[in-house]
Amino acid sequence: MRQGVLWLTGLSGAGKSTVAGLVRDGLPADGRRPVLLDGDRLREVLPVKLGYEREDRLRLAMFYARLANNLAAQGHLVICSTISLFHQVQAWNRDNTPGYLEVWLRVPVSELSERDGRSALYNAEAGSHVVGLDSAAEFPLAPDLIIDNYGDTTPDKAAEQVLAMATRKASQ
Repeated sequence: MRQGVLWLTGLSGAGKSTVAGLVRDGLPADGRRPVLLDGDRLREVLPVKLGYEREDRLRLAMFYARLANNLAAQGHLVICSTISLFHQVQAWNRDNTPGYLEVWLRVPVSELSERDGRSALYNAEAGSHVVGLDSAAEFPLAPDLIIDNYGDTTPDKAAEQVLAMATRKASQ
């Protein structure tokens, strides 16, 4: 895959950033470095600080989608790791971004609440806007790949699955 968007989505703590970095590092060295857009890092660099309510999260997700689309249109391979669990965003990506591939890193909340650094998030009080708990998650309806990213699935195994799928889709 030389250009397009690999969109990795899932709940907070599902391993999106880790898997995205491994995918980036596992791509063939063909003289081009893919662009990695990470939702948490993008949030940090934006000049406008948005909250975690649904409207703000949707606004950010559409920004990520348009940014990824713009970079892909310039010939880049974009790997975007973001929660962005909105059917509207997923549909926009499919309708507007040639070479769009969607990967859902699926992890049950019960598993996420046990992960280091996530127990406080998933045991937060109601009203904290945690996606998948008290803020609705619109899980992908037709992802190109679903990875159950827990149990025996390591980040390396997940990245291998993403790379295999991207290679297979690119050759079709």
